[in-house]
Amino acid sequence: MANLYDLKKFDLNLLVIFECIYQHLSISKAAETLYITPSAVSQSLQRLRTQLNDPLFIRSGKGITPTTVGNNLHFHLEQNLNQIEKTINVMHGSELTKKIVIYTPQLVSHSLLLDTIKMIASEESYEIELRDLLLTTESAEDLLAYRKADLVFTLSPINNRSIVSTFFYSLSPVLVCRQDHPRLGDNPTNEELLNERFTRFTTQNKAVLEFRSESSLKLPDRCFAFSSDSLMSILHIISATDFIGFLPQATFETYKELLNLKCVTPPFTVPPINIFMLYNRSALNSTVFAKFVNQLNNE
Repeated sequence: MANLYDLKKFDLNLLVIFECIYQHLSISKAAETLYITPSAVSQSLQRLRTQLNDPLFIRSGKGITPTTVGNNLHFHLEQNLNQIEKTINVMHGSELTKKIVIYTPQLVSHSLLLDTIKMIASEESYEIELRDLLLTTESAEDLLAYRKADLVFTLSPINNRSIVSTFFYSLSPVLVCRQDHPRLGDNPTNEELLNERFTRFTTQNKAVLEFRSESSLKLPDRCFAFSSDSLMSILHIISATDFIGFLPQATFETYKELLNLKCVTPPFTVPPINIFMLYNRSALNSTVFAKFVNQLNNE
């Protein structure tokens, strides 16, 4: 049984602040996550250092790294804090509606998530909110750190102690035009393609820009006639004009019959785009969320 008198004398908030610093390896990032000032975080860390007689973190280059005592403290704290959080969540009451917020770029076809979303929707106390990652100004890491998202699909992995980052799938872009395009057959040459006008997906995402750069090496000086940050707008424009463009294969397969589209094979290999799935490690305390993630991993 815990000695409650000794616990009363110890400020347990210091352990929460320590764990946040450990996860981010940054005083300022911990302060942002906990909505307190960096000065308050530093003062709390100093108090904990005094009580444990160890620096806990030391300078390493431009950042900080935990000492052996700091690593050991985290090892014992992680499971205990997760269990406390789980207990608090249980006490909130299962009858309350809970929301699962998912951020995903439009490049990830919703058909890939459909079965799992249906599984969550079958849970009466859960609501699903799906948002476009490429239209937010916040990074995937910040969305998870500030609990603005439960699950994020992104085009780049993240290295963070508190975030699980796993490869989800490899997206295959295909070159698309309308079914009755007057000039393009199934296997056009580079010269034929360069005589056409292209569509462009507007984004500053690094992975998409790298794909565009690689494809530009194969198709230098191609003419862009239409740009949009909406894949649906690009799909409809391609179906109604002679414009062509690269689109995710899953998106093409979903809409090809409805919009009378066809896929053409260029005389070069189209590079893939990798998609990664990110979520907070502590989120696995939720049975429904853990089941959700497990189903996604098995798809």
